[in-house]
Amino acid sequence: MRDRSLLSSFALVKGKWNGMSTSSDSIDGVRRGAGAPRGERAKGRPMSLIQREERLAWAMVAPALLALLALGFYPALSTLWYALQQGGSFGEHMTWAGLANFARLVRDRQFWEALRFSLLFSLVTVGGQMVFGTGLAVLANQRMPLRWLVRAAVIFPWAIPTATNSVIWAYMFNDQYGLINSLLIRLGLLNPAHLINWLGSTPLATALIYMLAIWKANSLVALLVLAALQGIPEELYEASRVDGASPWYAFWHITLPLLRPALVVTLVIRTIESLQAFDIISAFTNGSPGTTTQNIGLYINIQIQQYGDFGYGSTVATILMLLTLVLIGVYLRTLYRSPSV
Repeated sequence: MRDRSLLSSFALVKGKWNGMSTSSDSIDGVRRGAGAPRGERAKGRPMSLIQREERLAWAMVAPALLALLALGFYPALSTLWYALQQGGSFGEHMTWAGLANFARLVRDRQFWEALRFSLLFSLVTVGGQMVFGTGLAVLANQRMPLRWLVRAAVIFPWAIPTATNSVIWAYMFNDQYGLINSLLIRLGLLNPAHLINWLGSTPLATALIYMLAIWKANSLVALLVLAALQGIPEELYEASRVDGASPWYAFWHITLPLLRPALVVTLVIRTIESLQAFDIISAFTNGSPGTTTQNIGLYINIQIQQYGDFGYGSTVATILMLLTLVLIGVYLRTLYRSPSV
């Protein structure tokens, strides 16, 4: 009797899902199918609507997936192949080197300095972008006058090309004719005889690079988080207000948990882009003073474009690729550990 009840419930749910009638024939069919081997059931039963739509979806997505795989795997394998070569110039007349380039990399002090700067740059800028970008998104999501103007202001830094941003900031902080020193002189806060060399000091140049990167990319974070905020039902906040919850409590216990998937995606995107940053630093400081603001991306460019050393440049690029994959894996394992996400 219990088995018959379970089979009847299954038939009712199946009939409701597929738009089928739930007659006694359907129940008997389910009963007969339950005793048949899995292969026979698959052969005798036509595909459901859901299965057909799933196959159609995969067929439509397949070309894009194949293109992404080709565009991703070929450069990665090509870079790894060059990393095992040495000699020649600009990729020509190279010979097999095995792991010699990796042994050279271990002893390369300039590489380790560039790696250290890249990791610090990623840690500081991505953290700042996530905090300020999320705050801007919450502000732009509020009901207030001229909300459209706030949203337009959020997008503005991202609308300007990265290299253009860097050049503008380089002119602003130029010690001889920059806007910042001129304003400080006019306000009486700076002696014209003792100008501040913003880009000639390692601490100042590093801080300015961090500020520029945060200002530039927090717009992207704000846009992604704002899109996720739009999908949170207003009824949840109304229910929390009825229960006497404060806005701060609602933010921590409603908004942030529901934003978690969007924050994970944004964090991964920004981490990848920060580790591979090139134009924002190249157009702003170009690694100066000296090489103290030189990151991995700039170091790879110097090895390949200036020295024509494809083998060693590809070795550094391979290490960067592996480091990026490891960090992404750590992010996903940590942030997706909760089964609720």
